Amino acid sequence: MQQDKLADIHILEGGVGKNLQFTSMLDDLTVDKKINIMSPWPEIFKYDSRVAHSCVLHIPPLHDHTHTFFKNYWNVYYHEPYRSNFLKGDCHVVDYWRQMYELPDVDDKRPNFQINQQREKILEQDILKLGKFILVQFTGGQAIKADNYDTENAGKNYNHGQEVVNLLREQLPNINIIVFGHDNEQKPLLNTMAFNNFGGNPKFVDKIDFMILAKYCVSFITIDSALQHMCSNKAFNKKGVVLWGTSKPEMFGYNQNINLISDYPYCVEIDPKTIVDTFLNQEVS
Repeated sequence: MQQDKLADIHILEGGVGKNLQFTSMLDDLTVDKKINIMSPWPEIFKYDSRVAHSCVLHIPPLHDHTHTFFKNYWNVYYHEPYRSNFLKGDCHVVDYWRQMYELPDVDDKRPNFQINQQREKILEQDILKLGKFILVQFTGGQAIKADNYDTENAGKNYNHGQEVVNLLREQLPNINIIVFGHDNEQKPLLNTMAFNNFGGNPKFVDKIDFMILAKYCVSFITIDSALQHMCSNKAFNKKGVVLWGTSKPEMFGYNQNINLISDYPYCVEIDPKTIVDTFLNQEVS
């Protein structure tokens, strides 16, 4: 095979949200041909028509086998903002990533992922039964459920989720509220549908399902975590409220959403009524 016919491979690090942010560049990176991706979360890219193949991030010690593997690709791109001057916090992660790839600046930094359409067909009837629904996420930081969960989550978690839900219920009694997150992160929120208990059965069970649910939700309330990036997908054109503590919307957020920033450093301490009032007053699609 001629070298110029070989695919490029792009190596990604980080969490689910950051990998979803990479999808904002996929149209630009696949003008001539599809690409391959090595990521901690290859399932995010598995169903994308612009990605030829995605595999788990694993780079073994450099020996003959490693060289043989990477020689199958025309270019190996390992552009990692978290290992660069991006850490100084002077710009948005998508802007910095685009600079690393020598791509032009864009105003719209939202993700641009493609969902698993076969799974969408399987879930379609269950989704329609929900009627109108809101997605919420108040805790995060563990894409895979683990022991000894850090309830602080680097100052990103919100501790008053139940109060927000109660206020939403008062104002929107006929709208379902679905919670994204693992059951070891917080006490179950009353009057909601959680990650694994829709109708008493595990209907919407993982991040791939919630990437689909994001397409159908009325709106969302979330901390700076995976759900923000799922619901902000450009093709869905949803708007929601994002709660910020340690991290900054200027680095990881989107102007299309309403970004509420905590007055208290290194924690998300925002009045629940302020959150709900802001949510109710936004214009949603």
